[in-house]
Amino acid sequence: MLPVRVSTFSDAVLGEPEQDANSALTELDKGLRSGRVGEQCEAIVRFPRLFEKYPFPILINSSFLKLADVFRVGNNFLRLWVLRVCQQSEKHLDKILNIDEFVRRVFSVIHSNDPVARALTLRTLGSVANIIPERQQVHHSIRRSLDSHDAVEVEAAIYAAMQFAAQSKSFAVSMCNKISHMIQGLATPAHMKLQLIPILQHMHHDTSTAAMVRQLCTDLLPKYPAQDFVVVTLGTLTKLASATLVEIPNQVELLLDYLVNDPRREVQLCVLQCLHQVAQQGAHLWPDTSVASLVNVARGPHPALVSCALDVLIVLTRSAAVCNAHARSDSELMELCQDTSYSSNVVIATKSIKILTQVLCYCFTEELASAGLDERLDAVESLFLLLACTGTEAAAMRSVLRCIVNLCNVQKNLCPRFVQLIATCLVEDTADWCSALLCEALGAIGGMQQHSTEAFLKYFLKKLNQLSSNENSAQDNTHTKVMLCTLVFQCVSADRWLTLGDQSTIESVVQSTNLWANYRIARSAARYGHFGVCARIVSQLHEHVSSENFHFWLLTLEEVSAGEASLRGASAVLDRLGAATTHYYKALAAIKAASTPGQSLVFQTEYLRLRCEMLQCLSQLVATCKSFCTAPPPAISATIVQTTRDDLQRFGNITNRLRKCIKEFQTCGELYWKLYQSAFDADISSLNNIQILQHMCALMAHNIECVAVTNHQGDEPALDASLQKSCLETQLMVQCCQRAALTARSIDKSIKPITHLHLECLMKQVEVILEGSLCLPRFFFQVLQSTSVKLAVTPQPRVNGEYLSVAAGSQLAVKVEGVIQHGSRPGHFRSVKGVLLTLSSQLTSRPQATSTDTKSGDGGVVLWQSVTPHRDFFTAQFLLALGAGGQHTVTVEAAVQDDGGNVWTTGPRQTLNVKSTDDASTSRTPRTSF
Repeated sequence: MLPVRVSTFSDAVLGEPEQDANSALTELDKGLRSGRVGEQCEAIVRFPRLFEKYPFPILINSSFLKLADVFRVGNNFLRLWVLRVCQQSEKHLDKILNIDEFVRRVFSVIHSNDPVARALTLRTLGSVANIIPERQQVHHSIRRSLDSHDAVEVEAAIYAAMQFAAQSKSFAVSMCNKISHMIQGLATPAHMKLQLIPILQHMHHDTSTAAMVRQLCTDLLPKYPAQDFVVVTLGTLTKLASATLVEIPNQVELLLDYLVNDPRREVQLCVLQCLHQVAQQGAHLWPDTSVASLVNVARGPHPALVSCALDVLIVLTRSAAVCNAHARSDSELMELCQDTSYSSNVVIATKSIKILTQVLCYCFTEELASAGLDERLDAVESLFLLLACTGTEAAAMRSVLRCIVNLCNVQKNLCPRFVQLIATCLVEDTADWCSALLCEALGAIGGMQQHSTEAFLKYFLKKLNQLSSNENSAQDNTHTKVMLCTLVFQCVSADRWLTLGDQSTIESVVQSTNLWANYRIARSAARYGHFGVCARIVSQLHEHVSSENFHFWLLTLEEVSAGEASLRGASAVLDRLGAATTHYYKALAAIKAASTPGQSLVFQTEYLRLRCEMLQCLSQLVATCKSFCTAPPPAISATIVQTTRDDLQRFGNITNRLRKCIKEFQTCGELYWKLYQSAFDADISSLNNIQILQHMCALMAHNIECVAVTNHQGDEPALDASLQKSCLETQLMVQCCQRAALTARSIDKSIKPITHLHLECLMKQVEVILEGSLCLPRFFFQVLQSTSVKLAVTPQPRVNGEYLSVAAGSQLAVKVEGVIQHGSRPGHFRSVKGVLLTLSSQLTSRPQATSTDTKSGDGGVVLWQSVTPHRDFFTAQFLLALGAGGQHTVTVEAAVQDDGGNVWTTGPRQTLNVKSTDDASTSRTPRTSF
């Protein structure tokens, strides 16, 4: 139930100290030196995992040199496992420092009398072709092995030739004629020709070579009309055209010609797969008549060909150029979709609806007049009703519902129409899987637009009662119950929940589902602001978990929910704020106990701490406003006004306290901005959540400044208008900000004397913020993208905590190496395009003899460098001049840059303690760590 941060590295890997790299390498080295083949093989296969744990050049270079030694002196069985390591560790090959020595040890086996050993050598060299693309001796060995009489060696040479052709322009050009002669030669077996033809797909390094290869392959098609040769040749030409792009129109025409004139089914399916690949690479480069030809093929009688042709059209309609050319209702593409959308084949009908949807979405986005809109929407509705009645095609139903959600997303006016359609089908007795899909679609539409599903609240509650009373299918409809509860939370706003008598329905659902489903219901309630419901559900869960971490996580949710629920009570404002703050302090203590080394919960802790800070700021503002009646201005207020030349000081202590509240709100807003910058892996709605909370702080600071600051000329902070079109949670919080801003505009700010009207207006704004919906962001519960940076700084002291000694007047060379680690979805929201490294030094203490002599050189030094990761690895070097003797603190910090150039302060940070001494002989030699 804790937020799961998915990563390719196990928790044990991330938790181990980096100093274990030396011992791990030593252990594997012992295995390599063992006299038993089994232990040697076990050591070899463990190297890829070692590279993932410690992906730094020194370790990788040493490891590959050891593996090269094993390859040189070992048997073919060990060489095979070394080959597998090289193939699995492709992204780490660039970190081999002694490439010449590595190649020399591996290449020495090429002179063996054993053809299998030579074949393994060629495959190993081919697997590392990206670091040795221009080695002429390797090129010569590949050419010579292609003429070998041993089939194993020739196949290995073909594999190596393909790898080197993809990396080396000179090799590709020199081998073009050789490959051509072998393909056309009569002595080459047919199965070997089929292996040689795909090598030509990599010969696209210049236009002349690509044109020559294309001419060669085109000439081969009529000479070798067998099905296998045609399929392989067309695939090679397609990949070559996709790499060069300029030949895409000619390739499309060639493929369509084979699609129409070649009656062999396997060839036609291969052609459609090639067209699918070309469409992904450059749909806008297709000739105008190609779509019409493909439409004619899709009208054929063979369902398999029609389905594949529609797949190609689906890719094509993702291009704006194709949609713009065929958006008219009388176009051949639209007529095909209108006809096939009513096909008896559900798969074909579903794909036609997907094409219609993509064209309609383009028309809505570009605000183009779409003739025949009702007919297209009727086709979507008809297929949906057919699938809902049959209840047998889950994949087709999911695809159609996704199309409906996309239409509603680009055209909000369609939401009521489709919500009524889906909700009506949901009320009927449908299969459990179908009800779950319908609920998911309604939840997606309800999350786009507020009140879009509110009219069907009673139907959702009725369905919940039916499912809760049906004990036979209690386990099958759990997901449906959770989604129906989510729909109820979307329909009912948090301030109206207590006035409805529907709470018993939710409680009956909680009693009839398992604990995990209850947690999901509570999580949905917290995401839509129903904290009272969340607190009651979670209070029954934290004693039924398997670990202390889960217990304290649920306890955190209970305290947070209880705190937010207390803000909507009927007691005094200060009492509510005090109770909420108390609950938040308990939540902070619980979430610290829930943290583990593998799941630090840094974002969650900081989010709760800032919410607590914001509540304290509001509490301080309320206390300040109430003190206006109890703390009158002092008798010397006139003298204070003359001394400070501040006319507002005549109102007494209230002025200074209000200005202190301004600073507190500004500080809280800055902390929210720092949290925003650190949330690199957060989804868009979670970032919007933080941005709105920051805006609330800025808005309150501005409104207080208008009251308590003389001649304030600042404009009201503006909120991004696009947030109002975001998800439902964001819309609810934006409305709270808008109501607070409207309340602030209701009073005349030009009247500078602080009056009860001004303070009552501030109190009303506090009430509006407290009554508004705080929706916990998705990133608080779930991490869909995980990105972390791992640093290794050189030099390091021999013993942790000691100082690095540097002679006075010299410079310290600092080398920073790092690797970017990803989870299961790298780049799901944003990807790392650069790393910004910052090195700063600060003088912490001086020697006693010079501490009073001068103060020059006390200032810190800040250096920064932007690097681009290569295969998730980066390195940088700094030369730091320590201007003054004494003890210095050197800090290295990393920040990442995304595609748009935005900097995210994700960390990490490492610190070195450096002592600058006058006696160079006392300096200790630092060691290099992995």
